[in-house]
Amino acid sequence: MIDHDSSRRIKLLRFPPIIGILYIHAYNTTIAFAGVTLGRSDTNAVTNFIRVLISQCLARIAVPIFFLLAGYLFFTYFKWSRQVYLHKLRTRFRSLFIPFFLWNLVVLTIVVLSQTLPAVQPYFPEGAPLAATHNAFSYLDAMLGLTRYPIAYHMWFIRDLIFLALLAPVIVVVLRFAALPFFGVMYLCWVTESWPVIAPGAVGVLFFSGGAFLGIKGKSLFALDRFGPLALFASLPIMVADTIWNSAWFNIYLHRTGLIIEVVATLYATKLVARHEGLSNFIITLGGTSFFVYAAHEPLLGIVRTLAYQYVPLTGPYTMLLLYLVIPLMVVVALVLLHRGLATICPQALNLITGGR
Repeated sequence: MIDHDSSRRIKLLRFPPIIGILYIHAYNTTIAFAGVTLGRSDTNAVTNFIRVLISQCLARIAVPIFFLLAGYLFFTYFKWSRQVYLHKLRTRFRSLFIPFFLWNLVVLTIVVLSQTLPAVQPYFPEGAPLAATHNAFSYLDAMLGLTRYPIAYHMWFIRDLIFLALLAPVIVVVLRFAALPFFGVMYLCWVTESWPVIAPGAVGVLFFSGGAFLGIKGKSLFALDRFGPLALFASLPIMVADTIWNSAWFNIYLHRTGLIIEVVATLYATKLVARHEGLSNFIITLGGTSFFVYAAHEPLLGIVRTLAYQYVPLTGPYTMLLLYLVIPLMVVVALVLLHRGLATICPQALNLITGGR
């Protein structure tokens, strides 16, 4: 049973991690454009430290959180039967597959058509090999991400969720009879990058199954709150160490193990935020725009960064840092406002492309 407080805390998790996703995608300081490299690779130590801390440490909590939440919501109240499973698949077809298909179709169309317009062609370099091929599978692969990222590459997360929903019966059996060894194996596959399957990825299987385990057992998503203060206290030094040793050979073990602690800390942090009614109401209100911001931020973010690297003088010591910090926030604000406009002008179309969210 999800009580009122837990429901509000879950809603608090919808929007802030989306901002993290944008910062992950804004990490690089150079962009290939029309055969040249835009931006600067010689950024200073302060800029590099802040970029790594935000994009490679703090923002990386977003993906595990979303998979954990998706698994929990899928399996909460889950009483196994063929009818229940098919009902779950029907609802996920609307909320996952239709938006996944439509957004990839839109991006594929833009990318391919851009090859006929020399003025915009350099902004979509991935379109050249697609436009040159006459292989139907290449287009299907670009749409669905069967052997690669989808053409709307950030939609890999939705692709993995679709696979995980289809695998729900297998997950139920494994968690019922071999939960502990399963989580141990998945953790090792994740931290050693030895998972052999393209989709779903190890991070999705691990954290989706973690949420599923809590849902199946009837536990709260916030069952680990008793460890929350300790996890919150430990998260900052872990992230600082993660930033300092970001390129070290052992960092993947530090980083990914640290993410588990940081997920516990993030879940607990919602309890602290929920105490402030005004702030929590504001974040919850923004949650209604989260899927749209996530889906629409690319290729918009890439285009804005490309234009900025072309036309903004990059000679200042902290210009790249300023652009890195500001551009994702500008894109978020623009897309939130666009969502509000679409909700007024064409709510049914918006409902379709966001999966009824």
